[in-house]
Amino acid sequence: MCLIIKSDNASELKQNLLTSAYHNNSDGFGGMFLADGKIQTFKHLPKTEGDVVSLWDKYKDMKIPMGLHFRFTTNGGTNKSNCHPFEVLNMKQHNRSIWVMHNGPQLPTPMIDVDKSDTHQYVKWVLRPMLAHNPELLYNADWRDMIEESIGSDKLLFLDGSNGKFTIINEDHGETMDNMWLSNTYSIQRGMGSDYDVKTDTISTQPKAITSYNRGWFHGYNGLDYTYDKDSPYDDNEYDYAKWSSKANAKNITTRERTTDLCDDNTPYNLSDLVGLSSADISEVVYHNPQGTSNLLNDLVNADEGDMYDALDDLIETRSNKGGTKND
Repeated sequence: MCLIIKSDNASELKQNLLTSAYHNNSDGFGGMFLADGKIQTFKHLPKTEGDVVSLWDKYKDMKIPMGLHFRFTTNGGTNKSNCHPFEVLNMKQHNRSIWVMHNGPQLPTPMIDVDKSDTHQYVKWVLRPMLAHNPELLYNADWRDMIEESIGSDKLLFLDGSNGKFTIINEDHGETMDNMWLSNTYSIQRGMGSDYDVKTDTISTQPKAITSYNRGWFHGYNGLDYTYDKDSPYDDNEYDYAKWSSKANAKNITTRERTTDLCDDNTPYNLSDLVGLSSADISEVVYHNPQGTSNLLNDLVNADEGDMYDALDDLIETRSNKGGTKND
């Protein structure tokens, strides 16, 4: 998945961080910030690390807050139009300028537009219809809670041109450090020879063992099954959240809530708790809850034969009840 960097002072960003971010997420590079009273953005498809360095030279001395996005394609084509940030509202149509960046496996949205990313679809079918009528929802705690609940462990970074404020959805699912917030750290620690240590500002060039994670199984991920329905509640002019919540997202909200719950470190869980989760969801659980994962593996490794059969029976029963498959 991708990486969002929200910096309070762009001039303090480390080149090693940007280098690692590019090598691990090389499908697009974009940024957004407020200057001259309006939101400024850029989107590029760098082919080399040198392209990133050359582009960043234009902004590296700016002592202002800035959002950066390094893309790792999961949905839609790898092209400039699918790079972040995305325009939610604009001055001409809405008398308000708001842009957004996203990080996560897939947002809960119908995938209607061909070859477009889930972020594009989510902005078009979900965010824009809501915020166009009331942009101040961005600062409403209940609205933000609703968005957090619906997107699970995914993260969103908004920039509002009316006041220059950044708003983070699911901030606690990222990593906050000195004057900077990262939407995750696993996307700069894939074990492919460019792992970044945020504490020491160093890059490890030694690749780790190849796994399904760092081999890039995220590419083409489409864990949520959304299909177009001619009776869909979505169109360009009207949005019915209640209908969407009960229809398009009903089967996914429970899974997303469960993933979020399991991501709390030290939360104990067993194999049956993972039934129905996608590979990306399970990766989130392992990353955010290392202690719970360690306890689970320890219990499995040291279980006696009877306990192992009991665990297997429980797993089979849960899969049967939830309709899980061996690919979940």
